[in-house]
Amino acid sequence: MCRNFILSCILLVLGLFACQQRSKEGKVLDTPTSGQIRILVDDSYKPVIASALDVFDSIYPRASIEAEYTSEGDAIAAIVRDSVQVIIIARALTEAEIQTYFTPRGFRPPMTPIAYDGVAFIVNPENRDTVFTIDQIRDILTGKTTQWRDFNPNSTLGDVLLVFDNPLSGTVRYVKDSIGGGAPLPATASALQTNQEVIEYVAKNKNAIGVIGANWISDTDDKGVQAFRQEIKLVDIAKKAGSVGYGPYQAYLATGKYPFRRTVHLINAQARTGLGLGLAAFLASDPGQRIMHKSGLLPATAPTRLIQIQR
Repeated sequence: MCRNFILSCILLVLGLFACQQRSKEGKVLDTPTSGQIRILVDDSYKPVIASALDVFDSIYPRASIEAEYTSEGDAIAAIVRDSVQVIIIARALTEAEIQTYFTPRGFRPPMTPIAYDGVAFIVNPENRDTVFTIDQIRDILTGKTTQWRDFNPNSTLGDVLLVFDNPLSGTVRYVKDSIGGGAPLPATASALQTNQEVIEYVAKNKNAIGVIGANWISDTDDKGVQAFRQEIKLVDIAKKAGSVGYGPYQAYLATGKYPFRRTVHLINAQARTGLGLGLAAFLASDPGQRIMHKSGLLPATAPTRLIQIQR
């Protein structure tokens, strides 16, 4: 609570006292609460960031943030070549990236954790297998398992069709590095362009298993999410055979029962007091964290309540 209050105060003070900054050419630059910037956002977080920007723009009408939803790889490439200065992705910059691209510019980009997200696995409604162990998921991702009957001898499905959102996405990077142990994906795996396309593909192909950001199906009050959830089934993950499986929901992300968790960061390479700082402060403050919570993500700065039951 204290941290949220401090962040809110910082944003208010910056908005009240920020002077007009100008470029070398005399152009008025953006401030934490005014001006225009373009940001790149991992497509996995399009639903929640679109909602957050609507609220931010309503609070600060002099601010205009244009969000482009793309892959993690493209966002990283853009920020290191300085074609965009603010990105939202599911990882922090590595020390090598900082030393190579930002130390020569004389600064370290602030990286603000704004939420925790789950990497979700989805299958077609005709697939009766909806609980997998970590090892079984790893076997699919590394190509060790290629047939659905390998999981269930009674399955009438054929080849396992593994599908991702984008070859350069954070989802692909995560499953290769954090689940697959760095092993290459099977040659039969395919990539589309967006999380929505993965959902639509799985809905039409009974042999498919898709990998998406959980944010696309976590806000159960959203009509779009409700429609998606009718077209696919969400896979539960168990740590080992015989254990209970859990889905990528807030409670299970918080307790670690769902194993495939990642941290969402806003990376700000403006190197000055600009709109990127204002957006980071907003998303990490109480109003921004409430938006994360409402969208089904686990807030990064939410206070933890311990309740003691009297006996």
